[in-house]
Amino acid sequence: MYLYQMGWHWKHGADFALERPSGLHGAQLLLICTRARVRMGTTEFDVAPNTAFLVQSSVPHALCAAGGEYMDDWIRFTPEQEDHAFMDSLDLAWHVPIPLSDDTLSQMIAACVKVSEAELSNKNQILHHMMTAALLYLNEVTHPRLRTKKSEYDGKLEAIRRSIYADPGHDWTVPELAAELCVSVSHFQRLYKAKYGISCTQEIFISRMEYAKQLLLETTFSAGEIAEKCGYQNYEYFSKSFAKYGCMSPAKYRQTYQEAGK
Repeated sequence: MYLYQMGWHWKHGADFALERPSGLHGAQLLLICTRARVRMGTTEFDVAPNTAFLVQSSVPHALCAAGGEYMDDWIRFTPEQEDHAFMDSLDLAWHVPIPLSDDTLSQMIAACVKVSEAELSNKNQILHHMMTAALLYLNEVTHPRLRTKKSEYDGKLEAIRRSIYADPGHDWTVPELAAELCVSVSHFQRLYKAKYGISCTQEIFISRMEYAKQLLLETTFSAGEIAEKCGYQNYEYFSKSFAKYGCMSPAKYRQTYQEAGK
């Protein structure tokens, strides 16, 4: 996720009117902080303060003040190849108003602006994760999951998940983890998927891949050493797994993102 422009609390007068007949190059997360009139394509909306829009690249749109000062927060971004699977997994609402109940998204955008202005070696990587969090937040607001009662297993499941991420290199097995809950393997798998939306096996895989990314960027360990630290005894298998997850080899990932952070 490449964030190339952003702004927080940009203010305009009551006569503000902006037409973008060809849209923008790249996608945009737009948070309108005041009353406004918005046109997305050919559809017009009267929007209340604290309303978000997700706008795809090259989609015509227009923004207009509605009787007073206009103010917005915004991020312009481009999903990279490795983001496509993540974006496809969401059910994002594009080109329609997303009413928000508090200033969480505004504060997330403000934090992105601060990071973009700071002298940080891993700035692009930090912004990538912050944008991912913003999209997850919007997806949750748009499609809230049904809230279920806490079960007797919730505390143990949370402890297991923390352990997986705390020690990605451990040889985790589903039967071992199911035994911690004193349930069958199939019942454990159902409980885990219901609580976190992915299988425990997928969670273990993600924890290892994210740890590998961290080690590639923050240490001088060889890719073979990193494979072992992430629980892989077979480097070739690790390399193929990483390439599938990160859309590039470990060596290419290290070269690409270390150079981007310089």
